[in-house]
Amino acid sequence: MTSTHPLRLRILRSGSSGNAIFLETAGTRLIVDVGLPAEVAARELDSIPGAAPITAILLTHEHDDHAKGAGPLSRLVGAPVLANAGTLAAAGDQLNGASTERLTTGVPFRVGSVQVEAFQVPHDATEPVGFVISGNGVSVLIATDLGGVTDEVISRARDADVLILEANYDLRLLSVSPYPWFLKNRILSPTGHLSNDAAARAVVGAASGRLRTVFLVHLSDINNLTPLARDTVQWALEREGIAAIHVEAVRPNGTSPLWQIAP
Repeated sequence: MTSTHPLRLRILRSGSSGNAIFLETAGTRLIVDVGLPAEVAARELDSIPGAAPITAILLTHEHDDHAKGAGPLSRLVGAPVLANAGTLAAAGDQLNGASTERLTTGVPFRVGSVQVEAFQVPHDATEPVGFVISGNGVSVLIATDLGGVTDEVISRARDADVLILEANYDLRLLSVSPYPWFLKNRILSPTGHLSNDAAARAVVGAASGRLRTVFLVHLSDINNLTPLARDTVQWALEREGIAAIHVEAVRPNGTSPLWQIAP
């Protein structure tokens, strides 16, 4: 008999200062990225009833705002760090003393009672990926750092119930921000970050599938506004007459409530 326990999801941190996501379903508890100090991540986990023990830590890529706390948290909670070969090599000293396991991009694998698959995304890291995590009748797609939305992301999002997607900047705010031009160009590049408008197009493109909930993450505290990111995506859906998808945006460098999503 299929369990009816809901999937539990909390964005522990989201933004340029650090990123971490807690996800639990069917008794398996995962952390995706640890871009904040391990003691801060542990404190956030302690505030979630039943969040221990952590089964595994997954890494999307090696950048500090996603990986700097992975090794220390792994040692603290006794959970292995899972990442592909490129990310494990590039993370280097960040993973000293941690138990690590290598995954292969594009090859599904099991972690506890859930299935996980890493898929390639366009970002300026060594071997960056997003994740599809499926268990207990619910599928979650995580794509937090990407310079553009590929056909694969759209296709996978159509098959997901929940999409955790980057909406890093508003183009108009970025154009007048104090960032130097080299940094603006990096953000705007095909391997940089995703704009609100690009996120909106992605959500509209995925809306023909089973997608029902979207969480917008990795918002810039300089080049974006939380209501603007949410409204840009919501307005795009409304223009297409799509009313069935719920959109939430997590404030820059903030955290979220604990969401429970029924299968």
